[in-house]
Amino acid sequence: MSLNIFGGLALIKIILTTFAIFALSRAIIRFYSKDLNLKELIFWSLIWLAMIVLVFIPGKTNFLAKMIGMERGNDAMFFLAIVTLFYASYRLYVKSNEQEKEITKLVRALALKNVRSPTRRIKRKKKQ
Repeated sequence: MSLNIFGGLALIKIILTTFAIFALSRAIIRFYSKDLNLKELIFWSLIWLAMIVLVFIPGKTNFLAKMIGMERGNDAMFFLAIVTLFYASYRLYVKSNEQEKEITKLVRALALKNVRSPTRRIKRKKKQ
């Protein structure tokens, strides 16, 4: 039994739509603050707008489900979401490793740049 409020709208539709609008607004704000480029803004806008459309027209996911050999649209969306999350997790792991290697290179370069030769230390000690 679903909780219908506001003229028959299910509570989950209101929550998901509100979240998608909020996420879309954050993407737009990040674009104007130069944290996202135009391609990223378009990508995230399409994702959040698709979420809003699928919330109000859930039957459209059945077509996608049939294309990938599944029975129900909800199952297909859940499957695709899990696959997408695993891929995103993998990409974050790869990026994290790349950044870790880059930071290590920079720290080594700085350490070698700031090292003093042993002869300079000996000369300083003699003067004291």
